[in-house]
Amino acid sequence: MNLKRDLVKYVRDKAKSGYKKETQCYICGDTDKLEFHHYYGMTELLETWLKAHKITINSADEIMNVRETFIAEHINEIYQEAATLCKPHHVRLHSIYGKRPKLVTAPKQKRWVDKQRIKNGMV
Repeated sequence: MNLKRDLVKYVRDKAKSGYKKETQCYICGDTDKLEFHHYYGMTELLETWLKAHKITINSADEIMNVRETFIAEHINEIYQEAATLCKPHHVRLHSIYGKRPKLVTAPKQKRWVDKQRIKNGMV
């Protein structure tokens, strides 16, 4: 395999310019150490998509050739189903749902974030 990086990093490089990272944490309003959280994890999405399309990637050129198609087919999951969180809330979310949450947990993650926002008086 002629890949120097994880496949998802090639996709993130292309997708990053479209991220709408806010200036404060969606949950608590903190403005320090902000991170962009995808409810539908990019790695899980990409692996599921590659498997569904029976695509095997063996080189950087191959992932570069399909990443725009992948992004176009997942605009909502990549850009809309996401939240800007401070590092402590992001770490807490992942401590509950795991480092690589399953795609089926996305609605639960979103509900958890919204509940935490209410608890922090942000609504």
